[in-house]
Amino acid sequence: MRKIWLLMLMVCTVMCTFTACSSDDEGDSTPQLPVSGVNIPISAAVGSEVIIRGSGFTASGVNLYLENASKERTKMDAAFSNSGVTFTVPMTLVSGVYNVILTQSGNEWTLGSITLTDADSPITSPSLSNEEVSPGSEVTLGGSGYADGDKIVLKAEGAEAIEISEVTVTADGLTFTLPTDCPEGEYTVNLVRGANSWKLENVVLKVQKAMRVKSINMDMGEMGFLLLKLGYDVEGRLVSATTDDMLLNRKFKYEGNTITAISLDDTKENLVYTLQDGKIVKATAADKYDETEEFNTWSYEGDYLSSVTNPGDFYEGMNLTFAYNADGNLENFVGDIHYNYGEASLSVIPNTIDPAIAIHLFNLIMSKEDAALAFLLNKTGKVSKKVPVSVVLPIMDWDTGETTEQTIDMNVTMNNNVLSIDCGPEALMNAYIPKVEITYEK
Repeated sequence: MRKIWLLMLMVCTVMCTFTACSSDDEGDSTPQLPVSGVNIPISAAVGSEVIIRGSGFTASGVNLYLENASKERTKMDAAFSNSGVTFTVPMTLVSGVYNVILTQSGNEWTLGSITLTDADSPITSPSLSNEEVSPGSEVTLGGSGYADGDKIVLKAEGAEAIEISEVTVTADGLTFTLPTDCPEGEYTVNLVRGANSWKLENVVLKVQKAMRVKSINMDMGEMGFLLLKLGYDVEGRLVSATTDDMLLNRKFKYEGNTITAISLDDTKENLVYTLQDGKIVKATAADKYDETEEFNTWSYEGDYLSSVTNPGDFYEGMNLTFAYNADGNLENFVGDIHYNYGEASLSVIPNTIDPAIAIHLFNLIMSKEDAALAFLLNKTGKVSKKVPVSVVLPIMDWDTGETTEQTIDMNVTMNNNVLSIDCGPEALMNAYIPKVEITYEK
């Protein structure tokens, strides 16, 4: 009897053991890896396409990440298929070893690792349209492969790197404007995209001393001429503007965000210019009629001057308006003067008075001295990139008194450091536009 009882006890124990094991199997909550046969490439370049082979990647809710040594993860914009997963390594990543992490419904698995190497340069056939440039001028990089969001970094031996984030990508390449305070020297040109950068091979930018206007001669024919001479300090700022007949005789004082044009003629008052973001936004009106017209307001559309206005009742008709075309060239001036540009248009010397405005400088000195000086100070936003080839003017028939628009060709030449603009006798007689010669410093 005792033996039978022991045998029954043993049988129950075994059954309970099997039952417990069966119960554990049924309650196993360990998540199952949804993919199999995974094959990860050993290495890949940043920016390149990666294909990971395997099956099961089409399972619901699957995502893929790359995890660096600091445990920082970047989700891949991946395409999943029955044969694996494909993605492009983001340019925001840098070289190094990364874990490949698969996630699904709050669960995750490390599939393996991949070594990312430095990205290959995306630019094909980089080049410079002009290797020698002056500060403030526009630089055009030829080649293909540029993309929105790219940045340019200029590097010179023994100098701090210069980063330029405002670039324009075109069908022909990429353009950017050299900073006005860029030191002279030779610079390598580097492209930055995301966390990656490349030195553009065989591209060396030579930055030369900035050219400044030394003098402007306004030849009015039988009415005489006006020679304007300009002086600068060691920082390149305008410190004097004087005509040969002393009609204009000013010195300039710089204090914070104001510039004072000090008159050396007791009959004229000093003119004060207020700057904001490097542009004149308010100025003493030299041609005011009463105290209500003491100041002019300078307004802009983006980086380009749009108007110089005054709220005074007697000022109407003396306001100035400006309109620039899509190429960044002055197209309309004072409403009724229009400029045309073409293949023969010469480039404007950067950071100097716009030649399209310089031909009106005689009139501005006579009637709006504050505006004339503002343009010489070069604190009125971006200037035109090109010199116009013709001007459309309202020409009055002296016999009938009728006014019609006429297109007048501008004879523009650049010899050594002298830019000559001649609109001919008709422009002189009808709009008082003289022959202008702008002499630049060598």
